[in-house]
Amino acid sequence: MTEAIHYQPVERRAWGIMIAAFITFCALVITTPLGINWFLRAAEASQEVSITLISGTVFLTQPGATLPQAVVETVPNVAVASRIDSEAGSQAAVSFYAPDQTTALGSLQIYGGSSVELREMHSPRFEWSDRPHRMTIEMQRGRARVSLAVNVSRAIIIALQTPHGEVLLDQPGSYSVEVTAQMTEVAVHDGEAVVTAEGNSVELAPGQRTTLRPGQTLEVATGDRNLIANGDFAAPLSPADWNPYIERYDPNDAEGQIEITVDAGRKAIHFYRPGSNWGRVGIQQKINRDVRDYQSLRLHLAVRVVSQNISVCGSMGSECPLIVKIDYTDLAGNKNEWIQGFYYADDPSGVLPPLCIACSGQKNNHVRIQRSVWFSYDSPDLITLFRNAGRTPAVINAIAIYSEGHFFESLVSEIELLAGD
Repeated sequence: MTEAIHYQPVERRAWGIMIAAFITFCALVITTPLGINWFLRAAEASQEVSITLISGTVFLTQPGATLPQAVVETVPNVAVASRIDSEAGSQAAVSFYAPDQTTALGSLQIYGGSSVELREMHSPRFEWSDRPHRMTIEMQRGRARVSLAVNVSRAIIIALQTPHGEVLLDQPGSYSVEVTAQMTEVAVHDGEAVVTAEGNSVELAPGQRTTLRPGQTLEVATGDRNLIANGDFAAPLSPADWNPYIERYDPNDAEGQIEITVDAGRKAIHFYRPGSNWGRVGIQQKINRDVRDYQSLRLHLAVRVVSQNISVCGSMGSECPLIVKIDYTDLAGNKNEWIQGFYYADDPSGVLPPLCIACSGQKNNHVRIQRSVWFSYDSPDLITLFRNAGRTPAVINAIAIYSEGHFFESLVSEIELLAGD
């Protein structure tokens, strides 16, 4: 009897151990897959971010650095919490790529007098995750153009934080943000944005804008009217918008190619010609819009010149690897044209003309840009420019985008001719 009583605690202890082991086993069976699943979904990796100087002076201050570094050409491996400061008249491009370093996610074009901090730049580490690519950017002052990439399988979210509120971008498109001490202005050129300030939110569609001011309610306003159709090349070229054309001096020489492509997450028109004699490839759009009731008219486009075999724009200044031409009729009924060229290959001798001396219209110095780097161009107010030249515009007839020369390759995106009331 005493021996049976002695074994009872041992038996109870054994059963307790077995039950505890079983419970532990069940817990592991349940929690291990859940833990693995959570890790696969929640694990993140840093994006590949670089900054490229386009013009002027731009400084980059990385975490832990005692002094800012001047951006020269391209700086890779920009870290989270880096700050970017640009001097007046400067421009730089920040490029965001997924951790695989091949999937373009978007870009941030920073203009002069801006101060920006990159607060978050993360993507899911594993394909099993359903979380988005996410970037958080704090903009203290200045102006920027934000582009979200197209044809990316995973969602992309950019949160722009300013002293006056937050702008949430989650659709491929193009957006403008300008921050001053008094307000933040947001404009949607293509895509959608949710703007929040002091607990209130508004949604912006293409062609809409809003202004964030302390103590004032957010209101949706109509932005500048874009006179260009299919300027983002979301649709194939058609007679309703762009008409392609190809010209060449020698019928046996290379003809040239025009195609819509995706480059660094942007849909763009691509001009390519491996020729040995003169040729021109381009697209033209008829506009035929009366602009006498508009107060402003500005051209915006993004340009990338990959190759050219003629320095500057040739001996007559007319053979640029990329040219924009606007045809218009002035108040007197005269036909006029305005031409702006872009190139990267400089002329060491300094004898080639900086503008098109063979052109009959209003002449502007060609713009030198970095090779193979996307450059955002914003024209001055064309109505004021034409008026000051004694040619106040009445009707904008057409716009042409083309490449001219022998051997060249160029791309153009975000073509906008913005008319303001």
